[in-house]
Amino acid sequence: MKPGCQARFAQKFLLNLGISKSTITSFPFLTSFLTLIVFCAAPIVKAADIDWGQVEAKNIKVFYPGVASWEFLTEKDHGTGAPPVKTIKKACVDCHVGKDGTYDINADKIIAGELKKVKSGAPLEPEPIAGMKGFNEVAVQAAYDAENIYLRLQWTGSGASVADPSLAKDKKADRISVQIANKIKTFNMFGCFISCHDDETGMPKNSGEEKKLYGYYAAGKPQDKLDGYLSQGQFVDLWEVYFEGPEVKTEDEYILEDRHEDNNDLSATGSFEGGKYTVVITRKLATGDAKDITLQDGKDFSIGISVHDNKNKGRKHYTSFPLSVGLSTAGDVKAKKF
Repeated sequence: MKPGCQARFAQKFLLNLGISKSTITSFPFLTSFLTLIVFCAAPIVKAADIDWGQVEAKNIKVFYPGVASWEFLTEKDHGTGAPPVKTIKKACVDCHVGKDGTYDINADKIIAGELKKVKSGAPLEPEPIAGMKGFNEVAVQAAYDAENIYLRLQWTGSGASVADPSLAKDKKADRISVQIANKIKTFNMFGCFISCHDDETGMPKNSGEEKKLYGYYAAGKPQDKLDGYLSQGQFVDLWEVYFEGPEVKTEDEYILEDRHEDNNDLSATGSFEGGKYTVVITRKLATGDAKDITLQDGKDFSIGISVHDNKNKGRKHYTSFPLSVGLSTAGDVKAKKF
């Protein structure tokens, strides 16, 4: 309700109580006080109250990347794709997604261990996964109000960790991860690949030590530089939702020179029915935490989506190219305002 409408509503309510118009005029605090009550009592949208049938859905392809990393994207093993990435002249979708939406990625051959790197001839997946397809699809919907953003995600899956909750203890739970950034140009162009590297756990050049995701631009930087990135919002916010039996759990982290845990400002609901996962994530637009990306009405932000399924963990997941979410502005996904 707009402020002017609130005041008129308050005045009408006082008149209905039998208070004369002259009294209302003589004591304006009555109207102000009641207007404040009306304003503060305005209902807050809950995720469960949203009619998602009225919110536009965008179907996003996710594909199996194997050991493709930031280094792979910028080196000769990527073939003719390396120079435009290295010079930041073309985004992933410019070369790999046609105008008709078709994907020029042999993800089925990657997951089967058949596709080789251009220069070295090494397989893009040295540990093929039998019985899994190279592509999946995630339906993305977004809504928001004055306080929160709500992301609804749906995808087909095995239901493995719903059936066996113990998988969560070994990080093998079925999960969906959303990386978010709004002040990193290369994330807008290359998405999750800017935080994936050859020396991470499970990757070809890992030395055997535990090494997590990190932003290529933050690697080896001194603490004062990292503090500057953090204060300017030049980091990746990481939201994760996973299934431990029917229970839905969340993890709130951020990525800079390492992958860090953060105060958990997320809540989520979800289900697995008919071979399909449904998850709704809720978070405040502005949490007041410097380690959370602040989202604003009238602005867009970029996201990258990853899906782990069927007892696979670590690098063995599906990923998307980056896409934009618009809050009352243009975006690949248009968030509906309540």
